[in-house]
Amino acid sequence: MKAIVYSGAWDIDIQDKAEPEITLPDEVIVEIKATGICGTDLSIISGEYMAKPNVIIGHESAGVIVAKGSGVESCEVGQRVIIDPTYFCGYCENCRRGQRNHCLHKSSTEAGVSIDGTFTKYFKTTKHFIYPLNDNIPFEQGAMSEPLSCVLTAVKKLAVTPFMRTAILGGGPIGLLFYMALTQHGVQEGVIYEASRQRIKLIEENNVLSKHWKIEPAFIPQKNQYDLIIDTTGSLLEKSMQAIADGGKISMMGLRNNQQTINPREIADRSISIIGSIDSMDTFKHAVDMINGGRMGLEKIITNDYNLDDFKLAIEHLGVNVGTRERSNNISSLKSVITI
Repeated sequence: MKAIVYSGAWDIDIQDKAEPEITLPDEVIVEIKATGICGTDLSIISGEYMAKPNVIIGHESAGVIVAKGSGVESCEVGQRVIIDPTYFCGYCENCRRGQRNHCLHKSSTEAGVSIDGTFTKYFKTTKHFIYPLNDNIPFEQGAMSEPLSCVLTAVKKLAVTPFMRTAILGGGPIGLLFYMALTQHGVQEGVIYEASRQRIKLIEENNVLSKHWKIEPAFIPQKNQYDLIIDTTGSLLEKSMQAIADGGKISMMGLRNNQQTINPREIADRSISIIGSIDSMDTFKHAVDMINGGRMGLEKIITNDYNLDDFKLAIEHLGVNVGTRERSNNISSLKSVITI
């Protein structure tokens, strides 16, 4: 089967890989129908996030079950499903204290990072990591469950209230999913800051935001400006510290390598909370239920779909140019999906 394989920074290509086979009773094989291109995929390709060489990348997926083991009673061959790609064992120290997103086996079990992922035709998982996708929901939207579950984990950690003056830094898929999740938690107005003029244009043309939310190109911090700042870029902590109000919260979600300088005394003296979050933690089912409800407006942010053969073009439209080995804000898509 054809697959997008990562060999090292800026080195990705289509290769032939063996199709997976059922070997254990609880295993399920899913024929992938749609996989979203994630910011993590882009960081892996550009060398900013480590992955195992020769691994199939990709992890945001939905598809159809084509085979299952003898111990799988919870689903049927032919069923439309969503895949949770974040393995957890359930018995290590971190899992037992409620930190499933930091399972101690994660370094050797993470789909699209340390084990083969979903930019291919077939993916093998177990019955514990699949969820039903309603017939009326497109596979492309089902594939958004994983990033939405990550956002919901962060929102839960932030203990969001409706009265927070809110800014989201970055108008990419994670930033827009934050907007959708925050509005459902009562935050009915705020600002999204996005550096890409092309992305701003797409957001405006697709009417993604409600009339009480604004989008602006430049984040120019002012004192006591926001109670809640969501930094999806991973590179604006210094500016966020300048804009956050006393007692405010800053959420760090981006996986970009950079160095920034802040004064630790200020965190204590002003009661500022800086909260990191990654992956999903008991929020995947919630994300699936929201998407199966069909009322989120995800069709507004899924702007481009491609086939496997056009993968390099797809990531180029997201600002990652393998040929020139550059990453930029020259972005012509909001959420891009590989369909098979």
